[in-house]
Amino acid sequence: MKKIKKISLGLLVAGLLSGIGGCAVQHGANVERVADSSIDVTHPRAELVLASTELLRKLVMVNVRFGAVGTLQRAEFGMQNVSSKKLVLEYKVEWQDQAGFTVSNNSVWHRFSLAPKEMKNMQTVGKVPEAYKIQVITRLPDDLFIESHKQEVEDNKKWYQP
Repeated sequence: MKKIKKISLGLLVAGLLSGIGGCAVQHGANVERVADSSIDVTHPRAELVLASTELLRKLVMVNVRFGAVGTLQRAEFGMQNVSSKKLVLEYKVEWQDQAGFTVSNNSVWHRFSLAPKEMKNMQTVGKVPEAYKIQVITRLPDDLFIESHKQEVEDNKKWYQP
């Protein structure tokens, strides 16, 4: 009887470890989007990506509107500081087609500041007729990427000095 219990327990553990337990696992490549609190997709044609966890529950995108400018799309969106402290931020906008592929990407970061509870409207125009929706990426000006890039520039200056 003890031998049967050990075998049963061993089979149960092996079954759970191998996934026979009935739980389906969806890997990242098989899902449209991994749920993340730093990405706001409340509008079907606009998403806000917070590149810093420090911005969670402090910055929201509001009043998103789209319109046509000839054959191109124009988007207007508001950025609102919902915290009680001033925010100094940078943002850039990437335009995507209806399938979600990037068709126009602006690599220039624009700096702006928001007083507590303040909202500012921003506008952008897609550069190609296929532009359909926007992804607004925001970050703090002193994010790690900027600092690491500054360090890389300094290292390159040292390396190339005569």
